Amino acid sequence: MSATPAFGPPGTHVVKICSLRTPADGVAAAEAGVDLVGLIFAPARRRVSVEAAAEIAAAVRSTGPGAPRIVGVFVDESASRLNEIAARLDLDLIQLHGDEPPETVAAVARPAIKALRLRPGTDLDAARSLAERYLSAAVAPVALTIEAHVASELGGSGRVADWELVARLAEDYPVILAGGLSPRNVDAAIATVRPFGVDVSSGVESGGTKDHAKIRDFVAAARLAFASADERVSLHASSGETPAVSGR
Repeated sequence: MSATPAFGPPGTHVVKICSLRTPADGVAAAEAGVDLVGLIFAPARRRVSVEAAAEIAAAVRSTGPGAPRIVGVFVDESASRLNEIAARLDLDLIQLHGDEPPETVAAVARPAIKALRLRPGTDLDAARSLAERYLSAAVAPVALTIEAHVASELGGSGRVADWELVARLAEDYPVILAGGLSPRNVDAAIATVRPFGVDVSSGVESGGTKDHAKIRDFVAAARLAFASADERVSLHASSGETPAVSGR
């Protein structure tokens, strides 16, 4: 599905690098051409303090016009705390990565991305029902990040999502695919799912830290795959055919 207005005109695709922990990571992501960078404020091994996040945000924004937008990632935090941190850091978006109800989306002072972690065995009807719970609310999230559910992890687990299921959701909803992506498989992921965005964390790390070469490789592979997928859609549209989805 095409991007929502929060991300640009129809046909826009977004690449997000999540869980940056140093200013150098931020600069590397910006120079690679990333659209969104994520900073983790939830209890997790990649968590950053508000003070460290301020330094990373400043480094990202110092790269000039066109710098990536900054996303604060939270898990079941109060709306007042979300808004406090968003204001302090001038966050561009907030990502809700826990069990927040739709009302939290309406209570935050920034556009929100809602993460959905789909449990093994989730069928299409159940997944659609979950997506609609948020997207049909009075104030809807601007996108849904969809990844696999891992009991001990709230993201960054490296577990690949059910691409076939996510592909069906991406036909109708603004989906950012996450989970288990890397420079080696992001092209196949985009060809199969055709999301409007992709999100990576551990897939661009080496030894638990961000690998700047992998960030560059991931962004380049994602951009090429998005361009190729868009070209196939355009060619099929001009011929009146419905494009086949790789892997389905």
